[in-house]
Amino acid sequence: MQGRQIAVVLIALIVIVGAGLFVVSIGDDDDSDSAADATTTTSTLADTTTTTTSTLPPTTTSIPTECAADEVGDTDNGDGDGDEATGDQTDGDDAGDQTDAGDDEEPVIPTLGENSTLSTVGLDTVDFGMTVSQAEEASGHEMVPCEPVGECYRVVAAGAPPGISFLVHEGTIERIDIVDGPIETRSGIGIGTAAGRPEELWPDQIEREQLDADTVDLVFVPTDENDAEFRVVFTAVGDEIASMRAGRMPMVLEADPCGSGTT
Repeated sequence: MQGRQIAVVLIALIVIVGAGLFVVSIGDDDDSDSAADATTTTSTLADTTTTTTSTLPPTTTSIPTECAADEVGDTDNGDGDGDEATGDQTDGDDAGDQTDAGDDEEPVIPTLGENSTLSTVGLDTVDFGMTVSQAEEASGHEMVPCEPVGECYRVVAAGAPPGISFLVHEGTIERIDIVDGPIETRSGIGIGTAAGRPEELWPDQIEREQLDADTVDLVFVPTDENDAEFRVVFTAVGDEIASMRAGRMPMVLEADPCGSGTT
């Protein structure tokens, strides 16, 4: 009996020792696999980081000093009548993608178009005193800087009719210049209108400032007290209106409001 019991005990010890060695072996394998996985993950992350960094565009803080509205995007001009001009901002193959992405969003409808009108308070839905972001939201057009952004600079509306620039001074739009295109005032004065038309419409509200032998500024002075700080200026060259601007004083009366050598 004693010999049999000793044999049983020995067999049990052998089984226990074998099981222990098996567990240790599995633990070492798991640690090795985990280390390998961690190495692989680290390598993958490193590769990903390296790839991402190499494909990012170079950082720049400069803004082009020249730009045109039609160089940015494919935003179409607004159509329609009065102050409710409408348009389509999708173009070509991008239309489907934009539609799918914006199923739950209201489309942005440009209001600034060929039928927009200039007045003492602004251009269509863009009023003087708005920030650039407010003007973008109101007009439905991206406002693109044409000069380095600072205390005083100009922006143009991407996709809007040509010949329009907005002067930004101390963070708000203070003046709008029209030098080309179809934009007119609410009374129908635009580029190419007869030089005598403003004085015919408002004989008691036009102040003349002779710039040279052929050029004169015709300054419309509102009678409404609420508009007392605003003016509309028609610049006539010869027999036609060559440009016009509207805005808040004193910026609207300055020949070179930003001191950059441009009118």
